[in-house]
Amino acid sequence: MPTSETQGIIILGVPRSGTTLLRRLLDAHPALCCPGETFLFRGCARFLEHDVISSGFDYGVLGALEGLGYQRGDVTARLRRFVTQFYEELAQKAGKPRWAAKTAVDSFYLPQIEELFTGHARFICLTRHGLDVVCSMDEFSRDLQTYISEIHDYTKRYPRPFEAFAHAWADVTGALLDFAQRHKSDCHQLRYEDLVKNPDSELKKITDFLKLPALPKAADILANKTLDGIGDWKSYKKTKMETAAVGRWSQQLPDATIEALAPIVNPALVRAGYEAVSAGSAEDQKRRQELARMMMQARDA
Repeated sequence: MPTSETQGIIILGVPRSGTTLLRRLLDAHPALCCPGETFLFRGCARFLEHDVISSGFDYGVLGALEGLGYQRGDVTARLRRFVTQFYEELAQKAGKPRWAAKTAVDSFYLPQIEELFTGHARFICLTRHGLDVVCSMDEFSRDLQTYISEIHDYTKRYPRPFEAFAHAWADVTGALLDFAQRHKSDCHQLRYEDLVKNPDSELKKITDFLKLPALPKAADILANKTLDGIGDWKSYKKTKMETAAVGRWSQQLPDATIEALAPIVNPALVRAGYEAVSAGSAEDQKRRQELARMMMQARDA
């Protein structure tokens, strides 16, 4: 088993939380190769899916192989080697000793990643304010003119897109916090807001956690480093650290939307170290209720 000084690194965070920015910064380290998105962990999750039929038989890959005498631990070890070989090869091509994996949807597959890589990798868990993520998911989906499949699953359950985005953020963030609690020694937690406000000090904490020399200054990395591979194309274009998107939800989301989303995001917000959100003062809420009453009366007249 590799030591903590040689293990791979897996970046985890809800999509639109700044994982591509973190990838850009870490890939600038002379000892770290953090390539474009691979979706390998999504593929692993499908490989590990269960489909139990009425007789109780697992009609999936693991169930079928178990019936042929293969133990689950042996199969998952082979699957882990399959994934790791790709990243090791990419790191070797880049002339670097260690690899880091970043694919934005990976955090939707935490149970599978936990089974495959606990004790075999180190983890960086990135969180961002839930309502800023909601705004960014909405913008991203509009640009794509569709939803990525993991978010589409939420839109089926919650037809109002902002509520779907909020539930996705809350579920994955809660799972991330639980994961980090279970694996304290192998996880480093940071917030997007701290990363963009104090990039060099936050990056120093990461390299200390990974037992690596410090990175160059973030400003120099963003000014000079170019990347390829799948990722957030807007982040690829940035040439300096920006804080303008921090707290944009308070300007972009209507009070009524904030009021609807607050119960969804507040528990995870507080757990992640943010303040709970509210949709204005009690007087503001009273005025909105009165306006809604007047509109209903006018409609019924």
